This record gives sequence, structure tokens and C-alpha cells, in this order.
Amino acid sequence: MKINLMDGGMIFEINKKYNDYGQEAIINDKELIDNLYQSYINLGSKYITTCNYCFTPNKIMDSIGWEKYTEESIACMKKFRNDGIQIFGSVPPYFRSYNYGDINQKFCDFYNKLIRILMNKVDFYFIETAIEFTHINKIIEIIRSIDLDTKIIVSIYPNESNSKNIDKILKLEIYGLFINCCSFDDLKDFYCKNLKGKNFENKKFGFQCNKIDEKKYSVNTNIKELQCCYVDKNISKNKLNEFLKSLDFDEVFIGGCCGYGVKEMKELSKII
Repeated sequence: MKINLMDGGMIFEINKKYNDYGQEAIINDKELIDNLYQSYINLGSKYITTCNYCFTPNKIMDSIGWEKYTEESIACMKKFRNDGIQIFGSVPPYFRSYNYGDINQKFCDFYNKLIRILMNKVDFYFIETAIEFTHINKIIEIIRSIDLDTKIIVSIYPNESNSKNIDKILKLEIYGLFINCCSFDDLKDFYCKNLKGKNFENKKFGFQCNKIDEKKYSVNTNIKELQCCYVDKNISKNKLNEFLKSLDFDEVFIGGCCGYGVKEMKELSKII
């Protein structure tokens, strides 16, 4: 099995120094951003993700605006892309993470603007922490109305809605289906119950390891609390090998999200 190593959580690392959504670093401390990406690359990551996950209209309401922060976060990636690293363009939830909201014009306007900012600057559109099929389907519809060619990856949060709609999600024209924002045990459980034996039709599979209590974090919209929700649970070599051996894929993507910074990704890369 070929293992493609992705990067780890950027906001988790950035907020060890800054207590915001990444605005200060992306404007005034690009050296920090560069060093974090380089650290992941030094660990063997060939895929890194733009750090605009929190740059949405619901979170950024200052005079600079989410669009400018997003543009700056993408500009940071140019040198790495030129060096052969592939870039995942983060397509974050419009609504608060893990929470459902009805699709409206503001929802559509956000993704229309975001995709136009990302277009031609990334190698993949990475729909992150997707909680509901109608959201996923609408975002993909918007992407394809603007860009017919760039590959799309959907990373789902393992909830009841995604369990019920997993066959619909697998029928979408996407490059890969990933799982993120849950403990490793919950990840394995969701895969075994909902994805094992399914026809992926050559779609790639991947997952991002997590060390954040998402249930605790989901009730608080303040990014300052991210570090407080940290759960120190390590993935053992035996657990990871057992899971990988159970997968019927020639290739898998592995990375980290909340709570999985440079230190955690170093430990994970050693296990891999």
C-alpha cells in the first residue's frame, strides 16, 4: 500500500502563538506560516492545505475581510507548489463546524467567491468537515460551474447524516473521500460500519487524525478554546497497522487536523 502523507493542523499550531483565527500570522508573521509548512514537508508530506479554514464570513468580520485573508493564505503556498508539493485548497464549512444550516444565497455567494480565489492556484479542492449531503452536492455544483477540471476531495465528519447518505456521496464525481475531525477509534468504527465493502469506483480514501474533543469544542465558537479541548491520545503502531491491513486500497492518504501539530505528525510519520 502506498501511503501519501499530508500535513497536520495549521490553526492548532498557529494558536500556540496567536489567539485568533490565523489573521495575525497570515498578515504579519508569514515566517511562522512558512516554517510550519516546511516542518510538515520535512516529515515527508507531499500534500499541504491552505490555512483558510476559519476565513469565512461567519468568523471574520473585521475591516480586512475573509477574502483578503484567504488570498494571503494562498499566496503563501506558491513557493511550495513550485517545488513540487501539491496543494489542497481548503473549502471550509460556511456554518459553524459540525452544525447544520439551510442553504441560502449567502451560502452560495461565499463558495462562488472562494472558488474563484482558489482557482488555478491549488491542485485539489478540499471540502473539509462536511456534515450533510445537500451541502456537499451544492458546493460541488458551484465548483463545477466555475472550474471543470480541478480535482475535488470531500472530507466528511462521521455523523448520522453522512452514514445515511454515504451511497449518495460515493456516487459523486470526486477524486477522493476522506474522514476527519474524530478520534481514531471513531474513525475506524465509522469506516467499518459505513464504508467497508463499498464500491469506491477508484476514488481515493484518506483520513486525518484528531486529538480534539470535538463535542466539547462544537459548543464554543471561540478559536481561543481550541488548545483547551486538546485530548492527549496517541495512535499506536498496532492499531494503525491493523486498520491499514483491513483496507482494500492500493493507496491511502493520512494526515492530521485539530490537535495534530508538528509534534504529533512527527510521531505519526515514525509509526508509518
